Amino acid sequence: MFADGDLPDRPELLVRAASLWLGGDLVACHSTAAVLWGFDLRGGEAAGTDVLHFLGPADIDNRRLSGLQVHPSSLGTDDAVLHRGIWCTPPARTACDVVRLSASIDGLATLDAALRGGTCDREDLADACARQRGLRGVVRLGRLIPCADAGAESPMESRMRWRFLAGGLPAPRVQVEVTDGWRRHRLDMGWEDVLVGAEFDGLESHMTRQQLTADRDRHNWFTDRSWRLLHFTATDVYRQHERMVAAVARHLGNPRRTIMVL
Repeated sequence: MFADGDLPDRPELLVRAASLWLGGDLVACHSTAAVLWGFDLRGGEAAGTDVLHFLGPADIDNRRLSGLQVHPSSLGTDDAVLHRGIWCTPPARTACDVVRLSASIDGLATLDAALRGGTCDREDLADACARQRGLRGVVRLGRLIPCADAGAESPMESRMRWRFLAGGLPAPRVQVEVTDGWRRHRLDMGWEDVLVGAEFDGLESHMTRQQLTADRDRHNWFTDRSWRLLHFTATDVYRQHERMVAAVARHLGNPRRTIMVL
């Protein structure tokens, strides 16, 4: 296979070249397949290509080369599908593989992104999870799938929601729409029965004067309608999550918290 040297290093070109170089009937998997399906969390189409992951027969040597890794698979590769010119694991299986082997806080974000992309639905994920029974991390995966929601609009919103669920709070509804008949706004997530909303704020330092004015007007609009809006950042999600969950719990009326192992 030859390609013009001036072409950008698109994932499909890199993966196809690596597959040809390795030889054999290999299938793109894990984060490499997630990039091809469009739900890798690490930012852009070039993400996930630092190490390219392939699946081979169960008896294949687990060869780890510079930037390439071939995984033996007890599940086989009969379900591989041709996508963007490359044989790869199906989207639901790919999402399940990534979640099983990634940090807990990223699991829900991956499942949300997979559903949002429309390449699979929750039933597909549940079926893929069932086929992976006995593999490492599959129990945690099974607990997360019912919590996944295609409405989540960013990985950080998903991670924040995961903190609330893992902290034992009632599940919030994502993308809550509030309207007064002529004006409407959406919240990242909220508990409508008690009119409490939670918003993830990113890149606060880059907010312009115009954006700040619109944000304060929006906040006051919700306050006038008896909503309590709580704003959190990446620092809260990653470093101060216990305080964040406790703050939300107070505004929810300190509901009885059932800690979930997610």
